[in-house]
Amino acid sequence: MSLPSKSPLPKAFGLIHQILQSSPVEGLSTKEIIKEGLKIYQIENPSYNQQSSSSSSSTSSSTLTTLIGENSIKGKGKNVLINNNKNQKGINIIPEGHPFISTSYLKSRVLATLQSQSLLIKTSQQKQHQQSSSSTSTNTGGGGGKPIFLWKLNEIKQSNLNNIPKWDFNEHWKKLINNEQSPGKLFFNLNKNKELRKKEEFERSLNNFQNKIKRNNQQILQWKDRKPFLTTILERSHLNKRRLEKRPKKERIRLNLFESVNNNGHQNIIQDTLNA
Repeated sequence: MSLPSKSPLPKAFGLIHQILQSSPVEGLSTKEIIKEGLKIYQIENPSYNQQSSSSSSSTSSSTLTTLIGENSIKGKGKNVLINNNKNQKGINIIPEGHPFISTSYLKSRVLATLQSQSLLIKTSQQKQHQQSSSSTSTNTGGGGGKPIFLWKLNEIKQSNLNNIPKWDFNEHWKKLINNEQSPGKLFFNLNKNKELRKKEEFERSLNNFQNKIKRNNQQILQWKDRKPFLTTILERSHLNKRRLEKRPKKERIRLNLFESVNNNGHQNIIQDTLNA
């Protein structure tokens, strides 16, 4: 099951993969991804020019000029813009036909889908404000400025298991880009693989624990005729960390005391005292 042939998602996934493969280690912001996406779109579509963008910009500029001319007031020798249309939508800088569709579509459908499938990770960095040398104002905030979010490819490390194979994320990308399977189907299969791997990892850790207990039991059998006052690690497992570290030394002291008294013929008296 795949997406409809007219869906822009496969091309958008491929464009994101192409952009982030050659991006810096720290990743790219959404604005930088859009900028790179427009560059690639222009290269792959030579007939495309920015007439639509420039016309939109000129339209917005003329609208802005009209607003300034009609709705301006004087204040400190300058014109102050008063825009009463608060519901006016922003201009879409992404051209028609581009797989990103719009900034909102890129964030909510493309990047969010890739992040949910563990293909991308989003990190935040503190944006540093740079002041010019001519500026005399000081930054009283003390912080690094507003954080910016960066996107980068997720390098996933998977453990080697006996029964459940590793998930092939390169093949995952390929199926998304070539529209061989829908994102929903791939997401379902990915989560199923994660659950099976988690179950096997738990069983492996449980087997390791049981083998450790088995080794401890063997130690107990080997210590069947051990000297009094000495215990095994398993017998001391109920102690907290501090007592567990001090117990062997304490047992040796008791044993030495027992043996020294035993040599003097007072074994029963001392043993009753120590057990009290």
